[in-house]
Amino acid sequence: MRDEYDDRLWNDGREHANRGIDQLIAAIMQAFRALHRVQWASPWTETPHRDRRCRS
Repeated sequence: MRDEYDDRLWNDGREHANRGIDQLIAAIMQAFRALHRVQWASPWTETPHRDRRCRS
């Protein structure tokens, strides 16, 4: 009984820690994507969002 309880606590704690690590890695990757977009993206490689021509 005690072993099952300890095992459940261990698994819950490990899942919680893994979820936190996944969130941390996702935040770091988002920061790297933003840095890449700011530093190395060129205007001619971006996809146009809309037509920017003047319309009369």
